[in-house]
Amino acid sequence: MLRKILWQQKSKWQIIGAAAGTFIGLLLLLVAFQIYLDLQVLLNYEGNSSNQYILVNKKVNLFNTLGIKSNFTDEEIATISAKPDVNEVGAFSSNLFKVSASSRSLGFYTELFFEAVPDKFMDIDPALWDWQIGQSALPIVLSRDYLALYNFGFAPSQGLPQFTPSTIGKVSMDVTIKGKGKSKILRGRIVGFSDRINSVLVPQSFMAWANQNYGDTPKDGASRIILAMNNPNSKSFESFLKKNNYEVSNGRLIGSQLTTLLQSVVSIVAIIGILIIFLSILIFLLNFQLLIAQSSEDIKRLLQLGYQDTQISSVLTKYLSGFFGIIVVLTIISLYLCRYYWLSWFSQQGFQLATGIHGFVFLSLAAFATVFLAVNIYNIRKNVIRLF
Repeated sequence: MLRKILWQQKSKWQIIGAAAGTFIGLLLLLVAFQIYLDLQVLLNYEGNSSNQYILVNKKVNLFNTLGIKSNFTDEEIATISAKPDVNEVGAFSSNLFKVSASSRSLGFYTELFFEAVPDKFMDIDPALWDWQIGQSALPIVLSRDYLALYNFGFAPSQGLPQFTPSTIGKVSMDVTIKGKGKSKILRGRIVGFSDRINSVLVPQSFMAWANQNYGDTPKDGASRIILAMNNPNSKSFESFLKKNNYEVSNGRLIGSQLTTLLQSVVSIVAIIGILIIFLSILIFLLNFQLLIAQSSEDIKRLLQLGYQDTQISSVLTKYLSGFFGIIVVLTIISLYLCRYYWLSWFSQQGFQLATGIHGFVFLSLAAFATVFLAVNIYNIRKNVIRLF
């Protein structure tokens, strides 16, 4: 009888609209939280998140065109290492031998170059980046930009298949190294993609061994270096680079500009979600106030007949809880669907993340549910008591 009196000839579309708004806002907020936590996992995976990495080389001039090398000397590297914002310096080592790669199954052959940096500067799983003397399998890491160049430049022109980051790792190729009148064939496999270094990278242990045994030309310093820094954009460091005629490449590091951009987008999505949720709660409050106001005469009669205010409030509270329960269930289902597509996209880009939803996301949902129900139940009770 209470339900019939309170809901008779009352439109539910306004409350349904408020429920839809709450669902959309809550989903945006939880998705933003989950994406933010995934980004933190990627940052921690890269190591010290306080470090930003830049690649430094000398500018090429006419003398270099005539054959003079623009490599860093040990003294220059020591000077750079002493700069206040520089935490660590790693020197690139290049192949001093000829390298080629081929694949019978794909029908291609290409000349290559290799570079190596100290392992601590790599942004892949160290377990994949191990090479010992006598090992025939050679792990290779490509810049993610190089994969895009292959897929949209080289592959179409040569009639070769395009690859995703996950599928290209399953392709094996013959890597031939030549020098000092001898050659060796290894089985090369791409084990990862670097967002930090634009190059074709091999383990430093392999580079040292191959240069020693197959290198035709003597080593003459590092052609470029990688720096781990706190603030690569400081004015003093920029002046130092300009003074010494150095060039800088920031790469595509997830821990620097790209991360800042992604986190900014996630923050904007979270703010939009919070605004939508706030407006939805406001609409719920106004709708139940309007419902009570429209039924005020009926409620007063019920109170005069001996009904308690708690009985009347409980009817409205049950409807509120039912609506909100449906919202929560739909939000969780949608969150898992979004998570599935999010993980699929990251897997295609070569990143592996845990498949579950982070506990903080569920904690946030529980906190919001508590606040939402508490505010609305208090509003219902207060407006019913006013009719005494």
